[in-house]
Amino acid sequence: MDFNSAYNSRRKPFLQCAIATTTLVAIVIVVGVTLGFTVFRPRNPTVVLYPVGLSNLTMMDLTTQQNITTKMVVGIGNENYAGFKFGDATGLVTFGDDVVGEAPILGQEIHPRSSVNITTWSVLMPAKMMSNPAAITEISSGKVELKSTVKLHGKSSFLGVKVKTSAYTECYLTIVFGEVLSGESWCWSKLKIN
Repeated sequence: MDFNSAYNSRRKPFLQCAIATTTLVAIVIVVGVTLGFTVFRPRNPTVVLYPVGLSNLTMMDLTTQQNITTKMVVGIGNENYAGFKFGDATGLVTFGDDVVGEAPILGQEIHPRSSVNITTWSVLMPAKMMSNPAAITEISSGKVELKSTVKLHGKSSFLGVKVKTSAYTECYLTIVFGEVLSGESWCWSKLKIN
């Protein structure tokens, strides 16, 4: 028996095992990266603003000097496979560049692949809004456009791993005047992993 053939016969199982292990590791890496960029990639939350308290107001309420408190329901949908827990925050309501209201949002946890409705009270300051020259023009046109922004700071958790995360949301609310006030809104959100 030749020395080289004996050496090669002992080396052959080791080589086969190394090739199989390398192939298996490569497959796991490719599957992990593919899942990370498709199924498990962070998605922006879906936010819907329901101005349910507007039906109790009239147009005259917007022209008073007193602050107005209205009920709002914020629906947040988490389409991610990670939960999101955030602390207390304050949403700012603006008309043009002027802050004309605030809405406190109490911190809570949104579980993975679920949605939650948060009830809050928005305090609007009509005197600040009426100090803007564009307010009279908008009110006389029959509708007023407001913008609400909030940044939620918290942590996302996935398989026991917690990561600092921020969610920024901007909602545009159109108040339409009629016999009673009604509102339409649309929102967009951006999730950022810090």
